[in-house]
Parts: sequence; C-alpha cells; structure tokens
Amino acid sequence: MSRREPRAWSWIGLVLVLAIVWLYAPVRDFPFITFDDPEYVTQNPGVRAGLGWAGVGWAFTEPHAANWHPLTWLSHMLDWSLYGPWAGGHHLTSVLLHALATLVLLAALVRLTRAPWESAVVAAAFALHPLRVESVAWVSERKDVLAAVAWVFAMLAYARYVERPRVGRYLVLAAAFATGLLAKPMVVTLPFALLLLDAWPLGRAAREGWRRLVVEKLPLFALSAVAAVVTYRVQASAGAMPSLEQQPLAARCANALIAYATYLRRTVWPVGLAVFYPPAGAFEPTTVIGAAALLAAITGLGLWQWRARPYLLVGWLWYLGTLVPVIGIVRAGDQATADRFTYVPSIGLGLMAAWAIGELARRGDHQRWIVTGAVVVVVASWSVRTGEQLGTWRDSRTLYQHALAVTSRNHLAHGNLGLLLLEERRLDDAMAHFQAAVAARPASPKAHVNLGVGLASLGRRDEAIAEYETAVRLDPRLPVAHYNLGLELAERGRLDEAMGRYEEAIRLDPGYALPHVNLGLLLANRERLTDAIVHYRAALALDPSLPAAYNNLAVALERTGAIDDALEAYRAAVRLQPDDPRARFNLGAVLLGNGKPSEAVAQYREVVRLDPSIAEAHAALGEALEASGDRAGAEAAFLHALERRPDWPAVRARVSALRASAGAPARER
Repeated sequence: MSRREPRAWSWIGLVLVLAIVWLYAPVRDFPFITFDDPEYVTQNPGVRAGLGWAGVGWAFTEPHAANWHPLTWLSHMLDWSLYGPWAGGHHLTSVLLHALATLVLLAALVRLTRAPWESAVVAAAFALHPLRVESVAWVSERKDVLAAVAWVFAMLAYARYVERPRVGRYLVLAAAFATGLLAKPMVVTLPFALLLLDAWPLGRAAREGWRRLVVEKLPLFALSAVAAVVTYRVQASAGAMPSLEQQPLAARCANALIAYATYLRRTVWPVGLAVFYPPAGAFEPTTVIGAAALLAAITGLGLWQWRARPYLLVGWLWYLGTLVPVIGIVRAGDQATADRFTYVPSIGLGLMAAWAIGELARRGDHQRWIVTGAVVVVVASWSVRTGEQLGTWRDSRTLYQHALAVTSRNHLAHGNLGLLLLEERRLDDAMAHFQAAVAARPASPKAHVNLGVGLASLGRRDEAIAEYETAVRLDPRLPVAHYNLGLELAERGRLDEAMGRYEEAIRLDPGYALPHVNLGLLLANRERLTDAIVHYRAALALDPSLPAAYNNLAVALERTGAIDDALEAYRAAVRLQPDDPRARFNLGAVLLGNGKPSEAVAQYREVVRLDPSIAEAHAALGEALEASGDRAGAEAAFLHALERRPDWPAVRARVSALRASAGAPARER
C-alpha cells in the first residue's frame, strides 16, 4: 500500500459519513412509529426511567419484547435521558451509529485486504443502499446498528490480532464480539466469518491449517453458544417461536431458499421495499426449485473459481452463513423476510462485487474509466432510492400505506393502519382494515384482537368477545387477548371470568401493567381493598405513567383511611394528566374532606376551567369557597351549578341558606 492510499481512503470515509448524514438528515423530524416503538421505547417504563443503576439491572435481568439484548436497552435509556420523548434525537443517534459502522468497516477492510479502493466500494454499498433504511430509520431497530458497530470493530480488532497475535489483542476482539451479542444475538455468526477471512484475504488457512484456526476461535464459539441458548429460551418462553406443527420444517426450508434469492434480488434491484413482508400461504414448487438452482449455481461458481478468485466463495459463504440465524429455519416472528436482516450479510455480497469490479478495472485504462463510471452511477441510483425509501418512514400512516401498496395480503399493515384510524374515530375505515387483516391472515391472533377492539368500539361487544376468544384459541399465550377478553367480560357482568382472564394475562406476561389495574378495580368493588392496593402498586411499579392506576390507588387508600398516601396518589394522577377533570375533581374532594379548602378551591377552579359543563364541579367549588370563607364566591359557584342543573334542590337550598345568613332575600334563578 502506498503512502497516499491511507490518506485517500480516509477522505473516502469522510465523504461516506457526510453522505449518510445528508441522506438521513430528514429523520430529525420523524416521529416514533406505532410498530414496536411503543413497546421498545415510548411506553417502556424501563427505558422511560432513563439511564441509571436500576435500569442497568433491569436491562440485564429482565427479558422484554421476546428479546434479551441489554446493550440495546441501555442505548435506548441513554437516548431517553438525553432527548426524552423527542423522536428526532433517537433517530439521529441511529444515523450516527450507522455512519460509525461504515467508517470502521472501511478501516477494517483496508487493514485486512490492503485494497483501499475495493474496500471503499464495499463501504459505499453498505452505507448508501436502500436496504439499510429500515435498520437506520426505525428506532426499534437500534439493535441492528449497535450490533453492526460491534461487528466491524471486531473485524478491525481481528486484523490487529493477526498482524501481531497477543492475548491483549485477542481480549479486545472477544470484548467487541461480546458487545455485539449484548446488542443483537444475530452476531453469533462472527467466528464463522472470521474463519472465512482466514481463508481470504488473510491466507492463514493455507499457512497454518484449519485445525489451529478453529481451536483459536473456540472461546468465541463458546460465547456464540451461550448467546444462542439464552436467545432461544427467551423467545420460546415468550411464545415468539412457532412450533413445527404450526410451521413444518419443509415449509421453513422452502421459505429460506426463497428468502436467500429474494434478498439477492432486492440488493440488485431495491424496489418494492416494505416494513413487513407477510408469509406466503403456500410455495410454488417452481419458485422453490428456481431459488435452489440459483443458490447452487452461485455456490458452484465460487467453488470453480476458488483458486483464481477466492473472494467469490468467501463473500458468498459470508452472505449465506450470516443470514442463517434469521433465514427462517428457526422461526422468530411472523415475517417472511425483513430488510433489516441484510445489514451485516450484505458485506459478503459487497466483497464479491467489489473485487470483481476491481479485477475488471485493472485490465486497462479504458476499462477502469468505464467500471468507475458504472460504480458511480449504481451507487448514485441507490442513494436516490434510499432517499425515496426513507420518505416512506416519515410517519406511521405513510409507512403502512406504502406497505399495502407494494405487498399483498399484508395483515400487519392492515391491522396497524386500522388502529391509527380507530384513534381518529374513523370507525368504518378502521373496521375495513381490521376485516381485511383477518381475511388476509385468518390464523393471526393479533388480527382477531384488533378486529375485536374495533367491534368493541362500535358497541358490538358479543362479537368482540367472539374475536378475542378466537385469538386465545389460536394463541393461548397472547396476553393482550386475555386482557381484552377480560375487559369485555367485565362489561357483561361476568366478573369471575374477567378476573381469571386478567390473572392469566399477568401470568403470561408479568411485566404487563394494565391487567393489574383492572384486576385491582374488580377486587376493590368486592371490598378486597388490600388486594386491590397490591395490584395497583404492582401496575405502577411496572409503569409509573398510568394515571388510572394512581387514581384507583388513591380511591382505595382513601377508603382504607390512609389519607396522606391517598393525597400523594391523587396528586401523582393530576401530574400525569393535568387536563383530566376527573383526576382534579377527586383530588379536590379529598382535600376538602380533610380540612384543606383553599387547596381544594384551586383544583375545582381548574376543573370548571377544563370543562365548564360539569354541574357537580361548580357545586363542589361552591362548597370549598364557602368552607374557606368566600361566601360571595360560593354563591356564584352554586348559581353556576344551578344553571346547568336547575332541578338540584340541595344546591338551591345552599344558595338560600347563604343569602339568608347575609340578611338578603333569596332570589330564584
């Protein structure tokens, strides 16, 4: 390598980083999306608490969202501490991590291969390809960019270790690998990738033999085994892994073959990309055979060209091998494929293409200029497509509408779009999407849950119960189905059954706060106040941002005579929902009842400001003003109450009493 080359690739790295920042700059204005972001960040109490020792303990000891990746949780906690609910900050962190991964990848490849220009092509494809958008623009996929940063640092550490094998350098490699495993278990394939690098470009396999190289990496393989076992147990316990009865091995293998071919096609021709690709109901034999033939042909080409062009087989095996954990043989999730899964595997395809391009370019000046121009055109076109694809992530509605436009029978996109429409009270439109989701995927329990939510919003509760029961039958381990079924059973007065559903939801997901709130309410209505308080406190320990839990807890505490604790809980409810008249009304009532009329007046004034139509609030304000000595203000408040409820004898009597005590005639209004 000449002295100019390190300076050249440094400038290339800077250009790539600037290109990434420029391309992804719009994400600073993107909100969180409704797919996974609530569970990962916005409604995750562990993340919203910010970075602290308690959060560190939670991240390492409590699996959440069917995953164990403590470093990812710590990253989200740090972002929440820095940015709070500003989604743009969370997005920009992911962009910067992607830029860092690109820069370190370039440095690692240059050090491993001593070929800066080919390395730059790989890094450019990694940085600017449209398939990277999902990993970078989706806050919930922080684990992708974190794991990639750890992966490329491990590559760089391995390059240094090979240059001068020392225990300290090996420990740095192991630390980088362990860091990646703590971010995303897909990194388990790193030792396999390092063996490929031993074959080419390092040439260690020919010099030292495979046996020694495998033994050298046994500690890394041990880390992989531990991570694989932990991940399997966490995902299996969360019900995220369908059984072979639900998805037979033959179907999984067919899907894997098609997925390999599909990722190749999207790499070469990145159009029709979506946040979710629904699984196929059945596979055409010709499609499976065609995918298998394509994979066999490329593998055969790599073997044939091994001596002359070893980069072809190494890059191809990198692609095949690093996709193994997510290719679908061991299923986790309902997607057929996912763009984010190509984040690290794409490096292998980049190696194949870049070194083939480099070989063409070295055949003469004429070829060099043609090849260079072609590379520039392809990378530029990918960058344009990246900008277009990024635009589909600007909000949840756009994301789901785009997914529906480029895929068919997409039950997840229909369901999530339906939930957005439901929040806007566009019930008919929401129901159309919920029904389409069920029609597209009748075996999806979540599709039936969403349809049940829509039916319940329309008051069609018996039909809602039927949908929730269907969801429970399809997946008895789905907590939200049990919880929603409990809600409807309670509305129907079937309280014992409702309690059972809430208890089952809690058993299935001990971190699910809402069933604790509703179970506590049923217990309180049965005068089991101590048990109710236990559940309210459990809900708040899981999610301190639940105003209903604070309000219900305060009522139960007040009924048990724990007035000071009740006041504290009422105040917490008001802090969380300062615009909720009910929370302020309840706080005012307990303040007034415990000799604090001036504080009660402040709460009741806010209630009547927030909703002047509440006659009871005006009457309560009158009582508080009278108790604090403001008779004129009390009379005015009582009269406002009578304007809203003229047939209220008790309040009319209070007005008469106030006027009589002042020596004035009682005038009717």
